[in-house]
Amino acid sequence: QDASERNAVEGKFGEGKRRYSLARIMARLKETAESVICLQFLVMNLEHRLRVLLFYFLRHLFRYYLALVRPSL
Repeated sequence: QDASERNAVEGKFGEGKRRYSLARIMARLKETAESVICLQFLVMNLEHRLRVLLFYFLRHLFRYYLALVRPSL
């Protein structure tokens, strides 16, 4: 179980490096670098929540559209 949790955390760091340029942080001070990393993970979490919200919105909209097009018999 410990290895699976570690893999999930390492995977998120890998995603941050690949998709969000986490590997190119050029902050000089330790505190500044930590702040930039925390903000980047905040953005990653917000983007994930936005994708989920958009999915549910579009699913609801699609179901509403189908209910209008194909009324119940």
